[in-house]
Amino acid sequence: MGFLKKWKRLSDRENVQLIPYLEKWIEENPIHKIYIGCDSHNGPQKTTFATVIVLHYNGGGGHVLYSRETFPLIKDRHERLWKEVEFSVSTAMFLMENGLEKPDYIDVDLNPDPRYQSNSVLRAALGLIESIGIAPRYKTKSPWSISIADKACR
Repeated sequence: MGFLKKWKRLSDRENVQLIPYLEKWIEENPIHKIYIGCDSHNGPQKTTFATVIVLHYNGGGGHVLYSRETFPLIKDRHERLWKEVEFSVSTAMFLMENGLEKPDYIDVDLNPDPRYQSNSVLRAALGLIESIGIAPRYKTKSPWSISIADKACR
């Protein structure tokens, strides 16, 4: 899967060079948490994905970097949800491969309740995320980045 290349600050929509930006932010904020998540939205003819990196300051607050990608409409829910997981994992791996620390969490927009369709992807997603040494969070575990990604993809 290709990596998202165009990153912006959510606060002002300014483009950022992801790795140098994060290196500087981490240096300036040595006590912090980093969360990654992705959400998607289907329009009439396209599917938009927003992947976010939440930079959480020690003591509260923070800010968000995001990247949006648009694809031809993905009608299959399973395929779309799995692509969300892939974007999040690819982002985390990209950070680690470029010498940054691993994120504290990858948040996924999946439900542990088998009554919901997103549950069909949950076990595989958790396994993939844990296999790269990152803690996953899902709907009942307060996944902050998913709420932000939902807003960023609309």
